[in-house]
Amino acid sequence: MSHSEFKWFRSAVDWWLGVILLVLPLLEFGILIAGLLSGDREVITVGMLGCGVVTALYVLLVIPIRYSISRKYLVIRFGVIRSRVRLDEIREVYPTRNPLASPALSLNRLAICTGDGPLKMTLISPTNHDEFLATLADNSGLTREGDRLVRRGL
Repeated sequence: MSHSEFKWFRSAVDWWLGVILLVLPLLEFGILIAGLLSGDREVITVGMLGCGVVTALYVLLVIPIRYSISRKYLVIRFGVIRSRVRLDEIREVYPTRNPLASPALSLNRLAICTGDGPLKMTLISPTNHDEFLATLADNSGLTREGDRLVRRGL
């Protein structure tokens, strides 16, 4: 699958989560700087560990969070992780504010359901729900019903 076959969508970011994502590394960096200025080895160690943990989490799980749609797959990328959902397995897509942990930086989310139960659902937060739903409907055979998509004939 070539990169050009995919239509990419960025994750929306809620303002309050954006503040947390910005403040957390600044706080850890501030602790490290305070330790370096004071010469306190314990504070330097805490600051270095904090900076390392935040950087690792952001690189491994947060940056970037984006979604792509091809003719066969919905690809969900969060950090270094990529998850693929076959379009023909998607049963329903609907808006939700479900706060469960997911590759989404906003609570304005879409639930992608491939079966029954929470293990068959992925929550994402593309910036433009309408464009995302239209592209997904065009490529998947799902039918648009207002702000949701459904698979007919199940």
